[in-house]
Amino acid sequence: MSEERAGAGRPGVLDRAVVLVELVAAQETGIGVREAARQTGIDRSAVSRILTQLEELGWVEQTGERGVYTAGSRLFSLVAVLRDRDSLWNAAKPILREIVDVYNETCYLAVREHHRLVFRDKIDCDQPIRYVLELGKPIRLTSGAAGTAILCGMPASEVELVFGEGLERHTPNSITDLAEYRETLERDRKLGYSVSRGRWVRNGAGIAAPFFDASGSCAGAVTLSMPGDRLELLPVEKVGEAVLDGARRLSRRLGYLGTWGR
Repeated sequence: MSEERAGAGRPGVLDRAVVLVELVAAQETGIGVREAARQTGIDRSAVSRILTQLEELGWVEQTGERGVYTAGSRLFSLVAVLRDRDSLWNAAKPILREIVDVYNETCYLAVREHHRLVFRDKIDCDQPIRYVLELGKPIRLTSGAAGTAILCGMPASEVELVFGEGLERHTPNSITDLAEYRETLERDRKLGYSVSRGRWVRNGAGIAAPFFDASGSCAGAVTLSMPGDRLELLPVEKVGEAVLDGARRLSRRLGYLGTWGR
């Protein structure tokens, strides 16, 4: 019997290889066999064997200390090809670039995935100190500016389902009271954008506005992120309007015919 079929419900070789590629890709400084086994629950010897095979194929590579794996050249090549074909990013990129050119802070494209969001791509500023968000990692919608903006664009019934998962305290500024969060959404809907001052990451800040697809569903948010002390140096209302305008233009590019914000 092949290894893929061995054991009811047991992940096959391909499943485990995909899990390990995703894990390695998410580690900026690499990950060793022992830690990969701990995080995935895959047997250490199987992790070692699969990573060795992936290294031979160019999907991962060992750099620096032997046994620490990072993304390989073949994985980077695949990402580059897919990025060039990403119609959403191609539509968003010039819009985000315009915002960054004006305010010199990093602008992110956040995409909604059911009750989570993922920061899919970004245009970096040239500030020596930046507020860096991890790309590709699912994040709860109640975490910061991007999630709040997306919640503003969602139907009330869906928002209540998200609230049913509870509110987490990430920093002293996190909103953990449902009544207060509902008031925040009501205010932000009128503005058309959301502002977070250290609600998710201490001394992190963001200004975000939702964008919509052709069906009228909120598909994500355009988010300008920066260290909290630099937010206080910006004309927040003016920046919010600029982010809102960028999100509106992206929505139109995606076929949305409705209106959002004041």
